[in-house]
Amino acid sequence: MLLKVFGSYKTTLFLLFILAVGAAVATFVENDFGTAVARHYVYNAIWYEAFLTLGALNLAIVLYRSKMFLHVSRFVFHATFILILIGAGLTHFLGVDGVMKIREGSSSNVIFSNDKNVEITLPFAVHLNHFELERYYGSRSPSAYTSDVRVLDGNMTLDAQIFMNHTLTYKGYKFFQTFYDPDEKGTILSVTKDPGVEVTYVGYALLFLGLIFNLLDPKSRFRKLIAEVKSSSLLVLLVLVVQTPLWCESEYVQNYLSEHQVKSKVVSDAFGKLVVQSRMGRMKPFDTLSQEVLYKLSGHNSLYDMDAMQIALGMLSHPTLWKNLPMIQTKTPKLRAFIGVRNDQKLASFNDFFDGHRYKLEAELQKALAIKPSQRGTFENDLIKVDERLSIAFMLYQGVLFKIFPLPNDTHHTWLAFEQMFAQLEGEEAETLKESSTAFIEALFERDYDKALLHVKTFSQFQTHYGADIMPSPTHINMEILFNKLMLFERLTMAYVLLGLVLLGVAFGRVFAPQTFTCKLTRPLFFIVAALFVVHTCGLALRWYVSGHAPLSDTYESIVYIAWSCLLFCMLFMRRSLFALSGSVMMAGIFMFVAHLGHIDPEITNLVPVLKSFWLSVHVSIITASYGFLALGCALGFFTLILFTCKRSTQIIATIKHLTSINEITLILGLSLLVIGNFLGGIWANESWGRYWGWDPKETWAYISILVYTFILHVRLVPRFYSHYLFAVLSLLGFASILMTYFGVNFYLAGMHSYATGDPVPIPTWVYVCSGVVACLIVLSYKNKNLKEEK
Repeated sequence: MLLKVFGSYKTTLFLLFILAVGAAVATFVENDFGTAVARHYVYNAIWYEAFLTLGALNLAIVLYRSKMFLHVSRFVFHATFILILIGAGLTHFLGVDGVMKIREGSSSNVIFSNDKNVEITLPFAVHLNHFELERYYGSRSPSAYTSDVRVLDGNMTLDAQIFMNHTLTYKGYKFFQTFYDPDEKGTILSVTKDPGVEVTYVGYALLFLGLIFNLLDPKSRFRKLIAEVKSSSLLVLLVLVVQTPLWCESEYVQNYLSEHQVKSKVVSDAFGKLVVQSRMGRMKPFDTLSQEVLYKLSGHNSLYDMDAMQIALGMLSHPTLWKNLPMIQTKTPKLRAFIGVRNDQKLASFNDFFDGHRYKLEAELQKALAIKPSQRGTFENDLIKVDERLSIAFMLYQGVLFKIFPLPNDTHHTWLAFEQMFAQLEGEEAETLKESSTAFIEALFERDYDKALLHVKTFSQFQTHYGADIMPSPTHINMEILFNKLMLFERLTMAYVLLGLVLLGVAFGRVFAPQTFTCKLTRPLFFIVAALFVVHTCGLALRWYVSGHAPLSDTYESIVYIAWSCLLFCMLFMRRSLFALSGSVMMAGIFMFVAHLGHIDPEITNLVPVLKSFWLSVHVSIITASYGFLALGCALGFFTLILFTCKRSTQIIATIKHLTSINEITLILGLSLLVIGNFLGGIWANESWGRYWGWDPKETWAYISILVYTFILHVRLVPRFYSHYLFAVLSLLGFASILMTYFGVNFYLAGMHSYATGDPVPIPTWVYVCSGVVACLIVLSYKNKNLKEEK
């Protein structure tokens, strides 16, 4: 009887549920009460480790009773979870994990273990010869940090360098560069000794092979479902976003804007090709900086029928006039009323926020900053954001953002803005440059654009002479400007949304009115989707070239990549299913829309040291691709529930079964990629800073998502509970774990992968709206949950 209980699928589902809920609760406990409390009561608690052990025991009995060893690929990837758990046990109970701190010129043979709260003496010592911190050009942002060390072991010595993603191994101990002392004269190293690493890595390798071969195995459920659906695939289209010009009052302003719009184009294009040094030290064309600034100020890529470069030069040369033009975005009627502008005027001028020399927002801003983020309303959040926009605008008016002049012979490659250049440059050449700068601004003010163009050439020559070592190539500059002007991702957003709606309409039309919506519509619609996919792919490739790294390093890039991955699977396997195509295109459109919301910054930035790794591209690309497949599963579950609300017919029942098969294929692929991506992240973490897993909230919710989708895909093994309706509901609700992993952790839980500070921001209104719609759909479709055709 015990064998039957511990070897049942019901026990499997129960254990998955308990492990997922326990980990989810622990993330909130950690956020409110600290990591130590969460580890004590959940992660390292005997009860949680007991459930993990029971899970391994249950899996072993299931493998034996189901004779899964007859199916090699399926058996391998299931059995390796037991092997990985054994390796984790060896590491956890027998391994060493601690921190070593060394000052320059000193030695240490002691590490401090946080988990065991003890000091461990090593059989050798490590001497720090020198610590070096490299920063990005002209900024305080770290680019890399390196410890030059010597191992002292009796009469034997070993010299080595330790830096991020490059470790030192000696006598089974691994040393990782973790951090450094504030005065940059000491290093902080993580130290591990891992007796389970061989077992764990063998388990990882077998897991990856098993999952991949399972997708290729003709006898696997995945291949059987593919055969049932009978499909195969490719993708993209260009929709231009029309900007609405704003109106301005006075005749002088109108004349100035009209002339500036037409005549400044040549000089602004030339100035846009000048290289500028950003706050983070990235070298980029000024065209890029101007677009980033204008988007942050106004939420637009152009204003007054002018591009961002023309506006930037106008703000520099004629600040008095531009301070009176509406270009600062406000989002709440209360703030507009507070500063005294019309309720329908979403853009306010810089001067609208000042009454003489008095800053109108000062008192309210201090009140808003004193409120905890979780308690701030839309007015307070808008107030803080507007204050940031005004600071950026002020820096643009003052020329502080125009860091286009390299400081000659500077070892840190610092570049200067107009004001700094006047104070720090000396010599005859510097005087010529200062005169040229003054004349340039005067020429712009007087609208003598031909004269201003001559001074731009002077600036360019100065840059080439003193900054050539760190400047991007002319080809790179031209490609980045092309990328800015094309605005591929912004234009794709509306194209995806509109095309997704058309595809969905045709898909439902094929079910309810097959005579009208014939198969002839499928091929042209597919080719439109294929065209959009090609454009999206080119956009990703172009951003990769411009940034110098895979476009996966921040929120904006990863969302755009998820949108791309939503389409990839359908293009390869499901192009004949209009429901699958419409779901993938609509989810791509939703993700692209989210990427271009005001709170997500599309700016290209330099990588922090830990992300300068091959593993960034591999780990992040695979795990975020899985989100695209799981998002498609969510959409297919939604469409299936809509069909469950309709009057039953043979056609509808066949469509529900068809969608369920496609949905299961999608979730199998998504879960396989999610597992592989997470375990690759474990390898990256172990090779870069000495641990596979730290129960960081992002890691934990990725683990929870694996458990959730494992539960969803294995419910069918309990026929008494399983139904097409239940599978649709679970595939729809399961995506909440992905949303929590990707968005919720970033803004509601503090951790290494998080943007939160521990105080959650208010939950957006759309979350409540979407939850309400999903709940209503589940309730409405419940009465028809059985697949029986109505007479």
